[in-house]
Amino acid sequence: MKKVYIRTVGCQMNVLDSEMVIADLKRHGYVVVDTPQEADCVLYNTCSVREHAEEKVYSALGTIRQDKENHPEKTIGVMGCMAQKDQDLIFQKAPHVDLIVGTGQLGEIPRLIRETRDSAEREQQKAVSLGRRDGTVAEVSGSFQSYDPLRDPEMRPSPYQAFVRIMIGCDKFCTYCVVPSTRGPEQSRPPSQILSEVHVLADQGVREVCLLGQTVNSYKHTENGQLHRLSDLICAINDVEGIERIRFVTSYPRDMTDDLLQAVRDIPKAVRYLHVPLQHGCDEQLRLMKRGYTVAEYREMMARINETIPGCSVSSDFIVGFCGETEESHQLSMDSIREHRFKNSFIFKYSERPGTKAADLMPDDIPEDVKKRRNNEMLALQNQVSEEDNAEFIGQRVSVLVEGLSKTAEKQAARNDEGGGSGLARQLMGRSMCDRIVVFDGNPRLAGSTAEIEIHDCTGTTLIGSIVTRQVQHGSSELLPIIG
Repeated sequence: MKKVYIRTVGCQMNVLDSEMVIADLKRHGYVVVDTPQEADCVLYNTCSVREHAEEKVYSALGTIRQDKENHPEKTIGVMGCMAQKDQDLIFQKAPHVDLIVGTGQLGEIPRLIRETRDSAEREQQKAVSLGRRDGTVAEVSGSFQSYDPLRDPEMRPSPYQAFVRIMIGCDKFCTYCVVPSTRGPEQSRPPSQILSEVHVLADQGVREVCLLGQTVNSYKHTENGQLHRLSDLICAINDVEGIERIRFVTSYPRDMTDDLLQAVRDIPKAVRYLHVPLQHGCDEQLRLMKRGYTVAEYREMMARINETIPGCSVSSDFIVGFCGETEESHQLSMDSIREHRFKNSFIFKYSERPGTKAADLMPDDIPEDVKKRRNNEMLALQNQVSEEDNAEFIGQRVSVLVEGLSKTAEKQAARNDEGGGSGLARQLMGRSMCDRIVVFDGNPRLAGSTAEIEIHDCTGTTLIGSIVTRQVQHGSSELLPIIG
């Protein structure tokens, strides 16, 4: 049996890519192992959005170098965004690496591993896509191949939830971002392919699908003479038996159309949650970032969301310490959190990325200690807003898709060397229809089902409640607690 170990760094796209690659390798006779030391092939699926993610990979490559020297037959591969961006630089920094595989060539990994092993000289292999300026739009697009219908349930964080890629690439070209280079031009998949994949996932027991795209609400594809938008796709998936919830990330503010908002409001399985990054609360910073909208335009979008989908949760991304950010512009971002009351925000210190317009044309002129302070200030404010808004759920009942043991219960089970399937009540977790994390005590066998939870406490990140169920007795309904 050939053994493979994979480590994934980065976003949901990378999690999905790893699932696909492992599914393909299993078809070629591989089994997945838990440590790189016991593997014949070690793969690192990488991210280039922030410097810290790349540092993690180079550190891991350094750690495994001695193991490679002791076992020269072991194959080491670097795949994903960092592989597409750095290419030969990885070979220079880590000469023990055998494979460099970009985001558009993941389907070639089994062949590249085989060719590396069959080569008497153990020649290094590289398969990457064209750069954005290395050919016509058609040529560059063709060099980024979507790698999709292969699925492996065992690689998913939860057997009841799965990612579905509906498009690849990005054409927005924000000045700080490497994604248009590492993921290529924007391309939407045919809706028939996506629906076929969702049916497979439903047959595998998946209850919730999350549709993925770098700017997922930009999705458009003409098939059989008909234009399909994201709203049309959600409507079609709503009819798939077994699928109970549909969510999508990440949305771009200028593409938040009324038909999509109406679909989220009207389609029963659509989760009332939108992730729409603002990135900054200052127009000058948005202009330097080349985000393509103003603070006023984002505010207008939020007004349409709140009017069309009352109670919809919205989360955001923010960058602090971008080029030229003043204390006044930082405070404008803080004000935007107070105004829009995001469910949560992913807040990052600006990290200059080689090859981006910002790195080429703008000085990274905010001191690290200032970035750290502003980051902490924004995190504290967002946590305060989140806890205040979560408190409004106390006394209410929410519908939750049970995912399994909470992180606390998982740690406790690991310490006690116990599995999660016994009949004893444990702390479970799931998410509400507006994407709030909910924890409650219940039987682990409830995982994959939908439960009604009464909320009695909260933190800034979590709703805390008790489970209730509706039972029919003699033609009447009665709410009863589930014990154990």
